[in-house]
Amino acid sequence: MKYKVAVVGGAGHIGLPLSCYIQNVGIDTSIIDTNEENIDKINSSIPPFLEYELENQLKIALSNGLKASTQIEEIKNCEIIIVTLGTSSNQEIVDNFHELIEIVILNMKEGSTLILRSTVTIQTINKITDGMNFSSKKINLFYCPERIAEGKAFLELDKIPQIIGSKDSEVTEIIKDFFERLNFKTILVNFEEAVFIKLFSNTYRYAQFSTINYFDNIASDNSLDFKKLLNIASDTYPRLENVPDSGLVGGPCLIKDSQTFLNSYGDPRDLITNYFNINDEYIKNTIDKCKDYFEDKKIVQLGLTFKPESDDLRDSQAIVLNNNLIKEGFEVKTFDPYINDEEELESVLAFSKNIIIATHHKVFDSYDLKGKKVVVVGDK
Repeated sequence: MKYKVAVVGGAGHIGLPLSCYIQNVGIDTSIIDTNEENIDKINSSIPPFLEYELENQLKIALSNGLKASTQIEEIKNCEIIIVTLGTSSNQEIVDNFHELIEIVILNMKEGSTLILRSTVTIQTINKITDGMNFSSKKINLFYCPERIAEGKAFLELDKIPQIIGSKDSEVTEIIKDFFERLNFKTILVNFEEAVFIKLFSNTYRYAQFSTINYFDNIASDNSLDFKKLLNIASDTYPRLENVPDSGLVGGPCLIKDSQTFLNSYGDPRDLITNYFNINDEYIKNTIDKCKDYFEDKKIVQLGLTFKPESDDLRDSQAIVLNNNLIKEGFEVKTFDPYINDEEELESVLAFSKNIIIATHHKVFDSYDLKGKKVVVVGDK
């Protein structure tokens, strides 16, 4: 079976690794994205962001025929269209998503396949399937949510089972052939089940990280050193060996999907709402530690990205921490090795002897911080 694939939003963190992977298994793939800077970088074989093995896989994909363009009309030549952009609880984003889908469907050929890859609600899916152009063009819709961890796409894409949501938990021949060629194990469910699985997975992870912050907050309220106590409690104790570190809980998925879960299914016991409050309190307690430990209000903040060894600032709580420190009267200089030039480090460190490590990149362990007063966020 021969067909072409277009990935709309393909220059981003979800779309680009997937596009390279599809092209490199031998399926002609086109990236469509409005980000001209990223498209130019991709066509020059330059990854626009950090991702393990992306530079190598992009070079191979381009040599195999991968194309990247800002022209949505390119999808007219494709049988499978994958949209990697999604929605959130923000109505403006939802409206923009539906506008995009309308444009995509208008440019799709009759009888082609539309795959949604990012966060959507069942209301979003129903609105798409109720559309006049969707029906008249006999579009086949599937919800196949992204499940990999950012930075691990090429380690996980063919390892984690692919959920395939459809109207009746059934697939067309082209979808069956497509995922077989990708070597993905697939699990067929209906739309409602696929949406719940996606939202539940990230909300549960958000709950895990938030729960440990809950205990950290209680320890802080009682003048106890939580890091010390957690180390003691988990020492050679298998039932606590998988407890995550306390710390900042953010990134492009966890908060957004938790809020979308809340809006979609309700929260009669205010559990998810309390998790949001717990993480706000954790940031407040971190600032209180700075007030108590530092002798003045000049601070150097190391780390801005939402997690270590990443250049992704989306929904980073390290940035929220930085903004709140400034609101509390602190004068803050920031440095992140994945954002700033290395030559900036010396002048930033000279600004103050007060250091807060907000995102613990491994390289920070090699920095000479002797004589500095250091607060580490979320590290055992």
